[in-house]
Amino acid sequence: MAFIPPVFATVWVFAPPVLVVLAARDLKRSVGTGVRSRALPVIVPLLLAGLWSSFVVLALSGHIGGFGTHDITTRWADWFVVASLAALVTSVVSQVAKGKLTLASFLLLALWLGAELVA
Repeated sequence: MAFIPPVFATVWVFAPPVLVVLAARDLKRSVGTGVRSRALPVIVPLLLAGLWSSFVVLALSGHIGGFGTHDITTRWADWFVVASLAALVTSVVSQVAKGKLTLASFLLLALWLGAELVA
């Protein structure tokens, strides 16, 4: 079994909110009026914030990881994986801060897939 050093795991978990904040800063500077340049960069960070906070709450409460959590985690983890995948696709379509939102979405998708595999 592979071991991820705590520093890398910490950066991996806390990188998405930092990237979302940087993307929100880019949104303030954008001047577009279309859906791709105004609505999507607002919807995706809200979705990512919800997915990230759900991951942190479930991880801290012990519902993610370890043995014996399979029944608790997998009921909702599938939906979180689907929502993370939808956020990834939507962030790729976005026009403002596409790279930051895509990277944050990919990291969250990997976190949820990892939680699904561990359970």
